[in-house]
Amino acid sequence: IKNLDRLEKEMKALLSSLGEEPTLMEIRASASILHDFYSALEKIFEKIALIIDNNLPKGEKWHIELLSQMAKPSADIRPPVITENLFEKLKEYLKFRHLFRNIYGFELKWERIKPLVLSMSEVFDDFKKNIGKFLDYLESDKQFGK
Repeated sequence: IKNLDRLEKEMKALLSSLGEEPTLMEIRASASILHDFYSALEKIFEKIALIIDNNLPKGEKWHIELLSQMAKPSADIRPPVITENLFEKLKEYLKFRHLFRNIYGFELKWERIKPLVLSMSEVFDDFKKNIGKFLDYLESDKQFGK
């Protein structure tokens, strides 16, 4: 979560310095932060899949399968980690990360990333609420059969 906090601060600092039309370097910087933001979330999801679910998806579509797995309960092991609403929002960040990895930086379009940039803090807040509820569940007496 510390890394995510840092990324949020970086994005806020970048946003505060943006002009009406961001420069190519500002677009590249914001895209890099978005890439790192989703990657950090995915690392958390990977740990949950490995440690709690004992099931990390494999294959070509493992990234979307992992995200989908986090939006569903896992048998009698755990409730969903994230809401369906957050799942839908995070799908857009996952799609963008895929795009970011497969194009040249100079091909990035501000119109495409602007909504993701502007909503990143809100999405992060939503994630923190979701993960907080999930951690509360893990720490509850019910989870450990007490």
